[in-house]
Amino acid sequence: MELNDALRIPLGASDVWEALQDLALLRASLDNCESFTRLAHGEYELVLTVPLGPLRARYEARAHVAGQDSGPADAQRRTINFKARAEGIGALRGQIEVRLRADESTLGAGKQRGTRIDYTIWATSSGPLAELPTRQLENALHQLADDFFAEFDAVVRAKYGEGPNRARGSAARRQHVFLRPINLGGIARRTRADHNTLTGRAASASHGASHGASHGVSRHESSPHALPYWAWAAMIFLVALLLYVARWISEH
Repeated sequence: MELNDALRIPLGASDVWEALQDLALLRASLDNCESFTRLAHGEYELVLTVPLGPLRARYEARAHVAGQDSGPADAQRRTINFKARAEGIGALRGQIEVRLRADESTLGAGKQRGTRIDYTIWATSSGPLAELPTRQLENALHQLADDFFAEFDAVVRAKYGEGPNRARGSAARRQHVFLRPINLGGIARRTRADHNTLTGRAASASHGASHGASHGVSRHESSPHALPYWAWAAMIFLVALLLYVARWISEH
């Protein structure tokens, strides 16, 4: 599979290039990302959940910066090799090439600086993923790349004051990780991960609690906000009692 696309960010190429080196900004651009760690020798390790069609699963991924051309101030290129694996789903491996170049546009009486980002993704699948139609995988992978670069655009512009800080908006689709306490971000991501359906099986909080020992996860970690069953029963009984009293009063 080969995917190509481009976008424009209204910031200088040096600012965008610097943002691509910032681990916090990259993580903020990945929704449903549980962890993102920089390793030695240009390697990265991350765990994320993909909620898209045939790619829907929890992936453990490794990425390696295979080539990085700082080039002139108005043109840079980075090449990344990656491999992502999900239990019961299969694996994706391939390469991502990101190219930056200055792109000035005319705005009113003057010019507005900007950066054009062209990216190309080559990927091959193995396991059950390889049995799916190529077009179906391409569409899901393209949507995943679009979501990342669209969020990266918003995150970088918010950092430099060129766009709204959605972390403070009431109708925000999601908050930027680097603009909020990291512990709250971790809780939100763990909560989403606990309630996602992975590899075609229901992964409820109670299931995770009963099998926590086999997966190395404690009951507290798998469901930090779960209520005991007696509390649910008490609430249901109280609601039923209130409904009965209200009905009795209305009839008399």
